[in-house]
Amino acid sequence: MSKQRGFNLIELMVVLTIVGIIASVAMPSYQQYVLKTYRKDDGMPALLDIMRAQENYFANKYSYTDDMVFLNYGANSAAYTIPSGRYEISASECDTSTPLTACVLLTATPLGAQIADGNLTLNSRGIRQHKGVDGWLK
Repeated sequence: MSKQRGFNLIELMVVLTIVGIIASVAMPSYQQYVLKTYRKDDGMPALLDIMRAQENYFANKYSYTDDMVFLNYGANSAAYTIPSGRYEISASECDTSTPLTACVLLTATPLGAQIADGNLTLNSRGIRQHKGVDGWLK
């Protein structure tokens, strides 16, 4: 009798099934990790940098601005798309009862594959929100 060498078809199918199950469990976790990483590496630093520019503008003009050109961010007045293309940042009043001279709200709207992550916001009072919930790191 000769010894059996290699794998038979059933053994190969069992291994492929196990690999498929592991991949289906790991993939959603990996995708959430990627979204969180881009939020921490792209969205949050960009918001903080533009808020710093807003504070510099406020120190000179005694008002915040919703025009990104005045802050030297891009050529579009309404919004600034960060270099990675994952977020578009815009400025507005914090609320309808507070003028732009007193408070500014920066909103980072996700673009492309980052859309599933939700908006990041930061206002000049220091309130940070992610998907409408206080705090960024979740």
